[in-house]
Amino acid sequence: MRYVGSVDPGERARLVESHLELAHKAARMIFPRVRQYIELEELVALGNTGLAEAASRFDPSRGVPFGAFAWYRVQGAIVDGLRKATTLPSRVWAQLVALRATSEYLEHRSERDAGAARTGVAPPSGADALAAAKSALSAIRTMYMTSLETLQEGGFDPAAERVDPTDKIDTNRMSQRLRTAISTLPERERALMTKHYWEGKNLLEAGEELGISKSWASRLHAQAVERLRAIVDS
Repeated sequence: MRYVGSVDPGERARLVESHLELAHKAARMIFPRVRQYIELEELVALGNTGLAEAASRFDPSRGVPFGAFAWYRVQGAIVDGLRKATTLPSRVWAQLVALRATSEYLEHRSERDAGAARTGVAPPSGADALAAAKSALSAIRTMYMTSLETLQEGGFDPAAERVDPTDKIDTNRMSQRLRTAISTLPERERALMTKHYWEGKNLLEAGEELGISKSWASRLHAQAVERLRAIVDS
């Protein structure tokens, strides 16, 4: 039997076995936020599920190493498992939503860069590499602010926990700019962001509800984040 665009079952098993530490690493990273609600071993088990899924979907021809490809899926599997198995406080859930969104955004960038490399485009270096890193950090900040916005409807005020009144003013101003920016997104991008951040769905689930593939949902999410980042940072 020929395995097109993926690896055979024996190789999948080897990939999982040789990367089990990824599940442990992701579980240890998330555990301090949720230790009151779930055991570390349960997080590892969720991560192992994501690792197996990553191995079943891995396509070596795309130029992304398995470890990098699997890392994002392991994190996502843990967050999705937490959503289904536990009831987390809103602030904790917002942090996890931001973490998952960041992983999906960085996964998209990684696959985009790998695709560019296959066509002969050299990776950024020097000032261009620094600008790319700053752009990614700004996008991550935007995604975290978006996740905090989901708490506003529940009466939680992120700015209220800050001690410095200036910080509170800046946070309120940023929140207002973000809400305005979200309202200007194209309809499908806005719908995707609503399902992803406000309804807590992963990109696969959100994409299915919108009638689009996971890869297209990932692209739309990255586009929406870039639009929001440009407006919020302007």
